Amino acid sequence: MSRKFRLASIVVSAVVMAGCATAPGVHTVQNTRTYQMPYDQAWENVVSFFASRNIQIKNIAKDSGVIYAESARFDDSMADCGKPGLFQIVGRKANFNVFVKHAGNDTQVSVNTDFSETRRFENNVVTVQCNSYGTLENLVLNSVSSAGGA
Repeated sequence: MSRKFRLASIVVSAVVMAGCATAPGVHTVQNTRTYQMPYDQAWENVVSFFASRNIQIKNIAKDSGVIYAESARFDDSMADCGKPGLFQIVGRKANFNVFVKHAGNDTQVSVNTDFSETRRFENNVVTVQCNSYGTLENLVLNSVSSAGGA
């Protein structure tokens, strides 16, 4: 196969893939809530969320109110990655952290997520940023109030 033919086939493939793929949608996500409960109770409820779902913690610091989760896989219910077109999905990674902080007499909890999808077509590998549906954020935030009764 000649070099020009190969280059032309790559360009044509790229054009076709671009035409078939779609970008992720934009979704409104509530990632912060304030709870009428002591900081220690909210903290324990968040830690219980991780433990009850066997989510590995990479870093935890109660004094600064932060918990960083280990990278995990996710499914279509968690984030919108758009349509891959001719690309094959070869991996998905979710990173998230939770911040717990004092808010006057209340406690505020925030969940920050980062979803990405790795795709391959022939020798081309790309990573696409995905947009959260708010599912993971709601799971964490709901666990704070359901465990604490606030």
